[in-house]
Amino acid sequence: MSKTATAIADAFQDLVMQRGYNAVSYADLAQLLGMRTASIHYHFPGKADLGLAVLRRYTEAFFQALKEPTPDDPQSYVTAFESFLAPIRHMLTRDDTSCLCGVMSAEYASMSEDIQNELGAFFAKQSHWLATVLDGGTRAGVLTCPGPAKETARLMIAALQGATLIKKSTHDARYLENALDGLEALIIPGKKT
Repeated sequence: MSKTATAIADAFQDLVMQRGYNAVSYADLAQLLGMRTASIHYHFPGKADLGLAVLRRYTEAFFQALKEPTPDDPQSYVTAFESFLAPIRHMLTRDDTSCLCGVMSAEYASMSEDIQNELGAFFAKQSHWLATVLDGGTRAGVLTCPGPAKETARLMIAALQGATLIKKSTHDARYLENALDGLEALIIPGKKT
């Protein structure tokens, strides 16, 4: 992306994480960035184009930040699990935001088919990755899983998505902090909250 396109994408992502996808217009972006809406349309002809570009960029950054476990290093499963929680833990510092994918999923029915597919793929890949880490870590004896890894991964993702939304609506980061600490204590033996 060009410097201008990146600035547009950054501003759009931030506003969507605060307000929701449908509550952000090109006029909002133009005012925030001090540019004309025509300039935004030049880089992203339609809102669905911008939404898809931002969602793909967010997804790529999320998965690039994850630490991959190494089967012959049991502790790497703990590191991988903690890398999963790190970007979510970062949201504790901002009352006004929630996960981009969670916010956009709340408006799923109004999204383009491409965005809908991308959202579904994000959560499927996230769930698969986390289940693989939980399963491997449990087998290596460094993580505990209260049930099948696949179901535990889904439960964790749902709990964290819900906690980010509640944190935002109550302006109380303890909802998310308690969810993060509780899940970490549940999964990492001996970890205290």
